[in-house]
Amino acid sequence: MSDSTRISWTDATWSPVTGCTKVSDGCLNCYIERTPPFRMNGRAFACPRCGGTGYVEDSDGNRLAFGKAGKPLLGAQCTRCAGTGRAGVGDTTGVRMHEDRLGVPLCWRKPRKVFVCSMADLFHDSVSSSFIASVFAVMALSPQHTFQVLTKRHGRMQSLLSSPDFHWRVWHAILTISHGKSLPIPPAITAHFRGGARLSESAMEALPNVWLGVSVEDQKTADLRIPALLDSPAAVRWLSCEPLLCGVRLCRCDGAVYVPQRHPFIAHADCPIHGDTHIDWVVVGGESGPNARPMHPDWARSLRDQCASTGVPFHFKQWGEWAPDARGRKPGPRDPKSLVIHPAGMTALTPDNPFDPWERGHPNWRTVMHRVGKKAAGRLLDGVLHDEYPGGAA
Repeated sequence: MSDSTRISWTDATWSPVTGCTKVSDGCLNCYIERTPPFRMNGRAFACPRCGGTGYVEDSDGNRLAFGKAGKPLLGAQCTRCAGTGRAGVGDTTGVRMHEDRLGVPLCWRKPRKVFVCSMADLFHDSVSSSFIASVFAVMALSPQHTFQVLTKRHGRMQSLLSSPDFHWRVWHAILTISHGKSLPIPPAITAHFRGGARLSESAMEALPNVWLGVSVEDQKTADLRIPALLDSPAAVRWLSCEPLLCGVRLCRCDGAVYVPQRHPFIAHADCPIHGDTHIDWVVVGGESGPNARPMHPDWARSLRDQCASTGVPFHFKQWGEWAPDARGRKPGPRDPKSLVIHPAGMTALTPDNPFDPWERGHPNWRTVMHRVGKKAAGRLLDGVLHDEYPGGAA
């Protein structure tokens, strides 16, 4: 948690909740697991590969403590990732709610964009609805800031934010926090909740400073999460397509019948199906970290072009660990830091797949990626910096 951050699309992070559970392929190399646990001086060091905590296990099954700087003893192996550095879907980093951090944004006077729960998922099942209501109450009492909420738990997000009971909880938390800290309640918030709108699905739209988003890493997660986002009350709805693991279509609705092959997630106000409910912002980025997977340039270009055709702001966050070779030069033999990627996501000229597309004459296999590191890869897509925000925000 910090009032500054290296994340390109926000200004600060706020972590009233920490810890999470892997739910999809986009979670496999989550940066949260690469972050050391908080009890460093208590010698609860993290596995340097996957972030697993507590102990390691030697070949005889004996549990051994981690050494200094998170380095396991010689011959020891983490029981979480078995030395691979990749914990699977369903693995959990302990979820904790931090009451002492709830009031942090209230102390920040300078307006800023704030990424909420950068080290967790606010809508995780282990986070109580009362605590989530308190988080929304703090956001309501901090109208000077813009809060960016991002989740992979689309079902709980939709059910909570559309629930009259949850709206009552938010209003009660607003009253409790404002009284305890002697803070004024913004007039618009008071009028909205007292006026009975708290009982309708538009209640959360009374918070224009809250941007509600879902993570989308492939078409499967897009089809699952985006409809739930569109059905959730929010002033601004956005997508974080990071890590982008394949091409994703966000086609405009044809104005007739919902067709599963066409995904009307980006719509215009005259759409007879969704009206003016649409995605307001799209963020795209590649994966970083020791086990990062490359992002094909065409996947990012496709989302950029879809946004441009519908007037939706587009933000290109990063290439991640892998960057494309502009000249498409064939990688050298057995080069561990270069590969060829197909638009379907398959890779070649790797230890696992020595297939050589140059020898076989396959033009679709000519996109070469080099592992240069996140900083060197940069943020330019086809030489252009895409730094757009909803409503022209900067």
